[in-house]
Amino acid sequence: MKYAFPTLLATIWFGLLSSTASANMSPSNQSEAAASYQALDALARQTRAQGDLPRWSIPDHARVLERFWNVKTTLGAPPYRSFDVPALLPIADRAGALYKTYLLFTSQPGALPDTTANTAKYQDEVSRAAAYLLKVQAAELEAIADFVSTLPAGEMTAPRRTGLQQVRLGINEMITSMILMVRSPGLNPANRDILLSALADDAAVIAASTPRADRAALVAQTEAILPALAGAEHEKALTFKSAFENGECGVLCTLETK
Repeated sequence: MKYAFPTLLATIWFGLLSSTASANMSPSNQSEAAASYQALDALARQTRAQGDLPRWSIPDHARVLERFWNVKTTLGAPPYRSFDVPALLPIADRAGALYKTYLLFTSQPGALPDTTANTAKYQDEVSRAAAYLLKVQAAELEAIADFVSTLPAGEMTAPRRTGLQQVRLGINEMITSMILMVRSPGLNPANRDILLSALADDAAVIAASTPRADRAALVAQTEAILPALAGAEHEKALTFKSAFENGECGVLCTLETK
């Protein structure tokens, strides 16, 4: 399944990055990301033949899924810079494709997917897939911001600006979907914590790239879930909310004025 986010980035970046730059993501990170995907793809082909997808509740499947979603081994560590983008593109593509695969799965050829039912049935997998995808998107935003911060004003073309705006919009939509999942009464506490942890962990980077108007909408969505949360979950939601209320406004946040 194709995923549009990296395609937009590739359009923005094509021909702009030095081929001699050394990425912060090591070759071993990139190799492990590719190998873990190949293992997961092979498993998915097997389970699809049986009318299902890889399941977190099955130990053998969980080991393959956990390897694919391992942030340390597949993404390395920040800071991410502009020359990391080519390495991040295929990882984001695979992460987004897997996330959508669970949401849009149907065991009957030609049948329309029931995303609500899939989100409930595959909540263990969807929660982890969403958390990992958000981590990749945050890394990409950090790398993009590094590039834009050094881009001469005359090179911020209309197509490039539009592409960057679409990237931001796609990430905001991803965050909104995660907040809606947190609100679901059928979501178990462990999966709710996975989603809230991901939102809190990456809030600062994402907020720095988000326009003020979009921040206000995300704050309002977060306020709507706060009454149902307590303890550590409530604190994580507050951390996310605070980043979008008080966090710095970086070069992508002010993209329209650059």
